[in-house]
Amino acid sequence: MKKKIRHRTHRRKRKAHSGQLIQIDATPFEWFGTSIKYALHGAIDDATGDVVGLYMTQNECLFGYFEMMRQCCLDFGIPQSIYSDRHTTFRSPKTGQLTVEELISGKTVNLTQFGRSMHELGVDMIFANTPQAKGRIERLWVTLQSRLPVEFAKRGINTLTAANEFLANYRFQYNEKFSVEPESDSLFVPLQEGIDIDEVLCIKHTRKTDNAGTFSFKGRCFQVLDKGFPIISARREIQVLINPRFGIRVEYKGKTYETIRYLKPQNKSANLNVTKKTINSVTPHLIHSSDEWKKIWWSEDYNLSLKFLYELFFEKQQSAS
Repeated sequence: MKKKIRHRTHRRKRKAHSGQLIQIDATPFEWFGTSIKYALHGAIDDATGDVVGLYMTQNECLFGYFEMMRQCCLDFGIPQSIYSDRHTTFRSPKTGQLTVEELISGKTVNLTQFGRSMHELGVDMIFANTPQAKGRIERLWVTLQSRLPVEFAKRGINTLTAANEFLANYRFQYNEKFSVEPESDSLFVPLQEGIDIDEVLCIKHTRKTDNAGTFSFKGRCFQVLDKGFPIISARREIQVLINPRFGIRVEYKGKTYETIRYLKPQNKSANLNVTKKTINSVTPHLIHSSDEWKKIWWSEDYNLSLKFLYELFFEKQQSAS
Protein backbone atom coordinates (compact mmCIF):
# COMPACT_ATOMS: atom_id res chain seq x y z
CA MET A 1 0.00 0.00 0.00
CA LYS A 2 1.42 3.35 -1.03
CA LYS A 3 1.96 5.98 1.64
CA LYS A 4 0.43 9.38 1.13
CA ILE A 5 3.03 12.04 0.57
CA ARG A 6 2.40 15.17 2.63
CA HIS A 7 3.68 18.39 1.19
CA ARG A 8 5.03 20.85 3.71
CA THR A 9 4.21 24.48 3.27
CA HIS A 10 7.10 26.76 4.07
CA ARG A 11 6.68 30.33 5.22
CA ARG A 12 7.81 32.80 2.64
CA LYS A 13 10.87 34.78 3.64
CA ARG A 14 10.17 38.30 4.84
CA LYS A 15 10.82 41.18 2.48
CA ALA A 16 14.13 42.91 3.10
CA HIS A 17 12.77 46.47 3.37
CA SER A 18 9.99 47.86 5.52
CA GLY A 19 7.41 49.47 3.28
CA GLN A 20 8.29 47.14 0.43
CA LEU A 21 5.10 45.09 0.85
CA ILE A 22 2.06 45.69 3.04
CA GLN A 23 -0.51 42.92 3.49
CA ILE A 24 -4.09 44.15 3.96
CA ASP A 25 -7.33 42.39 4.83
CA ALA A 26 -10.46 42.56 6.99
CA THR A 27 -11.93 40.02 9.38
CA PRO A 28 -15.41 39.81 10.94
CA PHE A 29 -15.43 38.77 14.60
CA GLU A 30 -17.42 39.11 17.83
CA TRP A 31 -14.96 41.63 19.27
CA PHE A 32 -17.20 42.84 22.10
CA GLY A 33 -18.19 39.43 23.45
CA THR A 34 -21.69 39.57 21.98
CA SER A 35 -23.28 37.74 19.06
CA ILE A 36 -22.74 40.78 16.81
CA LYS A 37 -19.75 40.68 14.48
CA TYR A 38 -17.82 43.75 13.37
CA ALA A 39 -15.16 43.97 10.66
CA LEU A 40 -11.62 44.90 11.64
CA HIS A 41 -9.57 46.23 8.72
CA GLY A 42 -5.83 45.80 9.10
CA ALA A 43 -2.48 46.29 7.40
CA ILE A 44 0.81 44.66 8.38
CA ASP A 45 4.32 45.32 7.07
CA ASP A 46 5.83 42.16 5.61
CA ALA A 47 9.42 42.93 6.62
CA THR A 48 8.96 43.99 10.24
CA GLY A 49 5.54 42.68 11.25
CA ASP A 50 4.56 46.23 12.21
CA VAL A 51 0.81 46.76 12.27
CA VAL A 52 0.54 49.95 10.22
CA GLY A 53 -3.25 50.30 10.24
CA LEU A 54 -6.27 49.05 12.23
CA TYR A 55 -9.82 50.32 11.82
CA MET A 56 -13.17 48.76 12.73
CA THR A 57 -16.54 49.21 11.00
CA GLN A 58 -19.84 47.38 11.04
CA ASN A 59 -19.04 45.51 7.82
CA GLU A 60 -16.03 45.16 5.51
CA CYS A 61 -16.20 48.29 3.39
CA LEU A 62 -14.35 50.89 1.33
CA PHE A 63 -14.36 53.45 4.15
CA GLY A 64 -12.69 51.00 6.53
CA TYR A 65 -9.87 50.38 4.06
CA PHE A 66 -9.46 54.11 3.39
CA GLU A 67 -9.14 54.84 7.13
CA MET A 68 -6.66 51.98 7.54
CA MET A 69 -4.49 53.30 4.69
CA ARG A 70 -4.77 56.82 6.07
CA GLN A 71 -3.15 55.62 9.29
CA CYS A 72 -0.40 53.88 7.34
CA CYS A 73 0.42 56.90 5.17
CA LEU A 74 0.40 59.42 8.02
CA ASP A 75 2.19 57.34 10.66
CA PHE A 76 4.64 55.35 8.53
CA GLY A 77 4.59 56.66 4.97
CA ILE A 78 3.45 55.50 1.55
CA PRO A 79 4.39 51.84 0.92
CA GLN A 80 5.83 50.53 -2.32
CA SER A 81 3.15 47.85 -2.79
CA ILE A 82 0.18 46.27 -1.06
CA TYR A 83 -0.92 42.64 -1.11
CA SER A 84 -4.65 41.95 -0.93
CA ASP A 85 -7.24 39.37 -1.86
CA ARG A 86 -9.51 39.77 -4.89
CA HIS A 87 -12.34 41.50 -3.07
CA THR A 88 -14.30 43.87 -5.31
CA THR A 89 -13.09 46.79 -3.18
CA PHE A 90 -9.64 46.26 -4.66
CA ARG A 91 -10.22 44.67 -8.04
CA SER A 92 -13.02 44.95 -10.58
CA PRO A 93 -14.80 41.63 -11.26
CA LYS A 94 -14.27 42.33 -14.98
CA THR A 95 -10.48 42.34 -14.63
CA GLY A 96 -9.00 39.63 -16.85
CA GLN A 97 -12.32 38.94 -18.57
CA LEU A 98 -11.95 41.17 -21.63
CA THR A 99 -11.92 39.36 -24.96
CA VAL A 100 -9.02 39.62 -27.41
CA GLU A 101 -11.16 41.81 -29.66
CA GLU A 102 -11.93 44.18 -26.78
CA LEU A 103 -8.25 44.41 -25.83
CA ILE A 104 -7.25 45.12 -29.44
CA SER A 105 -9.88 47.85 -29.65
CA GLY A 106 -8.30 49.54 -26.62
CA LYS A 107 -11.04 48.77 -24.10
CA THR A 108 -9.89 48.75 -20.48
CA VAL A 109 -11.41 47.93 -17.11
CA ASN A 110 -11.95 50.85 -14.76
CA LEU A 111 -10.02 50.86 -11.50
CA THR A 112 -12.02 50.59 -8.32
CA GLN A 113 -12.10 53.67 -6.11
CA PHE A 114 -9.51 52.04 -3.84
CA GLY A 115 -7.38 51.05 -6.83
CA ARG A 116 -7.54 54.58 -8.20
CA SER A 117 -6.41 56.07 -4.88
CA MET A 118 -3.46 53.65 -4.72
CA HIS A 119 -2.54 54.58 -8.30
CA GLU A 120 -2.51 58.27 -7.33
CA LEU A 121 -0.18 57.49 -4.41
CA GLY A 122 2.10 55.41 -6.65
CA VAL A 123 1.39 52.16 -4.78
CA ASP A 124 1.46 48.87 -6.71
CA MET A 125 -1.35 46.40 -6.03
CA ILE A 126 -0.71 42.65 -5.92
CA PHE A 127 -3.60 40.19 -5.63
CA ALA A 128 -3.38 36.89 -3.76
CA ASN A 129 -5.07 33.75 -5.04
CA THR A 130 -5.51 32.13 -1.61
CA PRO A 131 -5.74 33.25 2.04
CA GLN A 132 -2.59 31.25 2.76
CA ALA A 133 -0.64 33.56 0.46
CA LYS A 134 -1.32 36.39 2.94
CA GLY A 135 0.04 34.38 5.84
CA ARG A 136 1.29 37.26 7.97
CA ILE A 137 -2.03 39.06 8.23
CA GLU A 138 -3.94 35.80 8.63
CA ARG A 139 -1.75 35.03 11.65
CA LEU A 140 -2.28 38.57 12.91
CA TRP A 141 -6.03 37.94 12.98
CA VAL A 142 -5.52 34.84 15.14
CA THR A 143 -3.48 36.89 17.60
CA LEU A 144 -5.87 39.86 17.72
CA GLN A 145 -8.96 37.68 18.03
CA SER A 146 -7.53 36.26 21.26
CA ARG A 147 -6.15 39.54 22.63
CA LEU A 148 -8.51 42.36 21.65
CA PRO A 149 -11.74 41.01 23.23
CA VAL A 150 -9.88 40.80 26.54
CA GLU A 151 -8.51 44.33 26.15
CA PHE A 152 -11.95 45.67 25.26
CA ALA A 153 -13.63 43.89 28.20
CA LYS A 154 -11.04 45.21 30.69
CA ARG A 155 -11.77 48.78 29.57
CA GLY A 156 -15.54 48.45 29.10
CA ILE A 157 -15.25 49.13 25.36
CA ASN A 158 -18.35 48.02 23.45
CA THR A 159 -18.82 50.54 20.64
CA LEU A 160 -17.09 51.19 17.32
CA THR A 161 -16.17 54.71 18.37
CA ALA A 162 -14.44 53.63 21.58
CA ALA A 163 -12.80 50.65 19.84
CA ASN A 164 -11.22 52.81 17.12
CA GLU A 165 -9.96 55.31 19.69
CA PHE A 166 -8.26 52.45 21.55
CA LEU A 167 -6.86 50.84 18.37
CA ALA A 168 -5.19 54.11 17.33
CA ASN A 169 -2.66 53.67 20.18
CA TYR A 170 -2.76 49.89 20.51
CA ARG A 171 -0.97 49.49 17.15
CA PHE A 172 2.18 51.07 18.53
CA GLN A 173 2.08 49.05 21.77
CA TYR A 174 1.72 45.88 19.70
CA ASN A 175 4.63 46.84 17.44
CA GLU A 176 6.95 47.55 20.36
CA LYS A 177 6.40 44.01 21.57
CA PHE A 178 6.29 41.97 18.37
CA SER A 179 8.01 43.80 15.48
CA VAL A 180 11.42 42.70 14.17
CA GLU A 181 14.28 44.62 12.57
CA PRO A 182 14.28 44.66 8.74
CA GLU A 183 17.34 43.58 6.78
CA SER A 184 17.65 46.87 4.87
CA ASP A 185 16.54 50.49 4.87
CA SER A 186 12.90 51.52 4.79
CA LEU A 187 11.11 52.05 1.48
CA PHE A 188 8.25 53.99 3.05
CA VAL A 189 7.95 57.37 1.28
CA PRO A 190 6.86 60.32 3.45
CA LEU A 191 3.71 62.06 2.29
CA GLN A 192 4.71 65.11 0.28
CA GLU A 193 4.04 68.48 1.84
CA GLY A 194 0.89 70.07 0.49
CA ILE A 195 -0.87 66.78 -0.31
CA ASP A 196 -4.17 66.32 1.52
CA ILE A 197 -4.37 62.56 2.05
CA ASP A 198 -8.16 62.82 2.49
CA GLU A 199 -8.44 64.20 -1.05
CA VAL A 200 -6.71 61.06 -2.32
CA LEU A 201 -8.41 58.49 -0.09
CA CYS A 202 -11.88 59.49 -1.18
CA ILE A 203 -14.46 58.72 -3.84
CA LYS A 204 -13.97 60.62 -7.09
CA HIS A 205 -16.33 61.00 -10.01
CA THR A 206 -16.24 63.21 -13.09
CA ARG A 207 -19.14 65.59 -13.69
CA LYS A 208 -19.89 68.73 -15.72
CA THR A 209 -21.21 72.02 -14.48
CA ASP A 210 -24.46 73.31 -15.98
CA ASN A 211 -25.25 76.81 -17.23
CA ALA A 212 -25.73 78.01 -13.66
CA GLY A 213 -22.37 76.65 -12.56
CA THR A 214 -23.96 73.90 -10.45
CA PHE A 215 -23.58 70.15 -10.83
CA SER A 216 -25.61 67.06 -10.02
CA PHE A 217 -24.45 63.96 -8.18
CA LYS A 218 -26.57 60.98 -7.10
CA GLY A 219 -29.81 62.88 -7.69
CA ARG A 220 -28.72 65.92 -5.69
CA CYS A 221 -27.62 69.31 -6.92
CA PHE A 222 -24.59 71.18 -5.55
CA GLN A 223 -23.11 74.63 -5.98
CA VAL A 224 -19.45 75.56 -5.72
CA LEU A 225 -18.79 78.20 -3.07
CA ASP A 226 -17.43 80.94 -5.32
CA LYS A 227 -17.15 83.83 -2.81
CA GLY A 228 -19.23 86.16 -4.97
CA PHE A 229 -17.72 85.57 -8.39
CA PRO A 230 -17.84 82.55 -10.73
CA ILE A 231 -14.81 80.28 -10.33
CA ILE A 232 -15.84 77.59 -12.78
CA SER A 233 -17.52 78.41 -16.07
CA ALA A 234 -20.55 76.57 -17.44
CA ARG A 235 -20.12 73.16 -19.06
CA ARG A 236 -16.72 72.52 -17.51
CA GLU A 237 -15.53 69.05 -16.51
CA ILE A 238 -14.85 68.78 -12.79
CA GLN A 239 -13.85 66.10 -10.30
CA VAL A 240 -16.28 65.55 -7.42
CA LEU A 241 -14.51 64.43 -4.22
CA ILE A 242 -16.52 62.74 -1.44
CA ASN A 243 -15.13 61.88 1.98
CA PRO A 244 -16.93 61.73 5.36
CA ARG A 245 -14.11 63.77 6.86
CA PHE A 246 -14.71 66.86 4.71
CA GLY A 247 -18.00 66.33 2.91
CA ILE A 248 -18.09 67.10 -0.81
CA ARG A 249 -15.49 69.14 -2.63
CA VAL A 250 -14.79 69.96 -6.27
CA GLU A 251 -11.41 69.77 -7.94
CA TYR A 252 -10.84 71.94 -11.01
CA LYS A 253 -7.52 72.80 -12.65
CA GLY A 254 -5.52 71.56 -9.68
CA LYS A 255 -7.49 73.49 -7.05
CA THR A 256 -10.21 72.29 -4.71
CA TYR A 257 -13.34 74.17 -3.68
CA GLU A 258 -16.01 73.66 -1.04
CA THR A 259 -19.62 73.05 -2.04
CA ILE A 260 -23.11 73.42 -0.64
CA ARG A 261 -26.44 71.89 -1.53
CA TYR A 262 -28.36 73.80 -4.19
CA LEU A 263 -32.11 73.76 -3.64
CA LYS A 264 -34.19 72.15 -6.34
CA PRO A 265 -37.64 70.55 -6.14
CA GLN A 266 -37.47 67.10 -4.54
CA ASN A 267 -37.46 64.23 -7.01
CA LYS A 268 -40.81 62.51 -6.51
CA SER A 269 -39.34 59.11 -7.38
CA ALA A 270 -36.56 59.39 -4.78
CA ASN A 271 -36.54 56.72 -2.08
CA LEU A 272 -36.73 58.59 1.23
CA ASN A 273 -36.74 55.48 3.42
CA VAL A 274 -33.72 55.33 5.73
CA THR A 275 -33.20 52.10 7.66
CA LYS A 276 -31.81 51.90 11.18
CA LYS A 277 -28.95 49.77 9.86
CA THR A 278 -27.90 52.59 7.54
CA ILE A 279 -27.82 55.16 10.34
CA ASN A 280 -25.97 52.83 12.73
CA SER A 281 -23.38 51.91 10.09
CA VAL A 282 -22.35 55.48 9.26
CA THR A 283 -22.93 57.55 12.40
CA PRO A 284 -20.03 56.17 14.54
CA HIS A 285 -17.50 57.36 11.96
CA LEU A 286 -18.75 60.95 11.70
CA ILE A 287 -17.85 62.24 15.14
CA HIS A 288 -15.44 64.88 13.84
CA SER A 289 -17.28 65.79 10.67
CA SER A 290 -20.99 65.54 11.40
CA ASP A 291 -21.32 69.32 11.83
CA GLU A 292 -19.74 69.83 8.41
CA TRP A 293 -22.12 67.35 6.85
CA LYS A 294 -25.08 69.11 8.45
CA LYS A 295 -23.94 72.38 6.83
CA ILE A 296 -23.75 70.68 3.44
CA TRP A 297 -27.07 68.90 3.78
CA TRP A 298 -29.01 71.73 5.40
CA SER A 299 -31.79 71.45 2.83
CA GLU A 300 -32.87 67.91 3.73
CA ASP A 301 -33.15 65.45 6.59
CA TYR A 302 -29.69 64.56 7.97
CA ASN A 303 -30.57 60.85 7.85
CA LEU A 304 -30.79 61.12 4.06
CA SER A 305 -27.18 62.27 3.96
CA LEU A 306 -26.23 59.23 6.05
CA LYS A 307 -28.02 57.09 3.51
CA PHE A 308 -26.03 58.80 0.74
CA LEU A 309 -22.74 57.98 2.51
CA TYR A 310 -23.83 54.43 3.28
CA GLU A 311 -24.49 53.70 -0.38
CA LEU A 312 -21.11 55.12 -1.38
CA PHE A 313 -18.75 53.83 1.31
CA PHE A 314 -20.43 51.10 3.34
CA GLU A 315 -22.45 49.11 0.84
CA LYS A 316 -21.94 49.44 -2.89
CA GLN A 317 -18.45 49.13 -4.36
CA GLN A 318 -18.00 51.49 -7.31
CA SER A 319 -15.44 51.89 -10.03
CA ALA A 320 -13.79 55.25 -10.53
CA SER A 321 -15.11 57.21 -13.50
